[in-house]
Amino acid sequence: MAIIKFTSGKINPRTVINYVCNKEKTTDKLISGKDCMPESCEYEFAEVKKTFGKTDGRTYYHMIQSFSPDDRITPEQAHEVGLQMAELFEGYQVLVVTHTNKAHIHNHLVINSVNFENGKKLTISNQKLERIKNYSNSICLQNGWDVTEAKTRRNRNPKWKQIIIEDALTAMAESYSMDEYISKLKEFGIYVSYNPDYKYMTYSDAEGHKCRDAKLFDERLLKKNLELYFDLGGAETLIGDTILDYETPKSGNCTDGLTNLITNFIDTIQAGEEDFDDTYYIHDRKKLEKIVEKMRERGSKITLAKLIKILDSKTEQEETYYFGW
Repeated sequence: MAIIKFTSGKINPRTVINYVCNKEKTTDKLISGKDCMPESCEYEFAEVKKTFGKTDGRTYYHMIQSFSPDDRITPEQAHEVGLQMAELFEGYQVLVVTHTNKAHIHNHLVINSVNFENGKKLTISNQKLERIKNYSNSICLQNGWDVTEAKTRRNRNPKWKQIIIEDALTAMAESYSMDEYISKLKEFGIYVSYNPDYKYMTYSDAEGHKCRDAKLFDERLLKKNLELYFDLGGAETLIGDTILDYETPKSGNCTDGLTNLITNFIDTIQAGEEDFDDTYYIHDRKKLEKIVEKMRERGSKITLAKLIKILDSKTEQEETYYFGW
């Protein structure tokens, strides 16, 4: 699976060129140029702009093509794909560099904003971006790698995404940890790629569909919110029903609402050190302290006492219901 992202700049491209050519991230054999020489591309970009009198405004585009760690792709293969992608920008000089310094191999394409043949300024419309993503997908398919959606629409999830969401929510309601959640989804034919150090997690099904958590457009399934949910006890947490019943807004911000709701809930919990006895509760103190530390880094005002009260309250509720106390 290759993810495509674009940025652009109105400053001298020297900064981005120096960044992508950093030898701590790549090697000489993974640096190439289309219609320019890598070692002189900054000068060549500028000369084209001067020739056509277009030195103002946007000076370059920067495209990043990131491959999934699950794809069996070598740096050389990735670089060849990057060169194929560069051919889409006919008449534009392109610096192509492949980085291998992260778990996922990724290409950087730095594209001159002015066409050396006719002086036209490059623009990346939504339609053009979709065509670029489709071309990237076609190359991935030819090589047996996963593909991603060329275009996603909020509130218009296709059927396969709806199935993933339904199965994921079912697994959430029955799981007490991230590992159990991932295991249950596997039983449903849904596979999750999860790494605590990554910003996103990825879902895929048996038919080859694959997408990041953010592209499901459901805040409950964002990595950061799932981690919060399971840190607070998962299926046994006091706030579990509130999280599972949460509805992601159909417009506006669709990434922070649930996080804020959970944080606000935690802030309302009244608990002090006298509310629990170290010699009595069965939780692993070191594990809980790490959870508290992680949640406080996210801006929560949680304490160890509050976390234990949240975890224990659900158990007390269930015992009350069962025994009729």
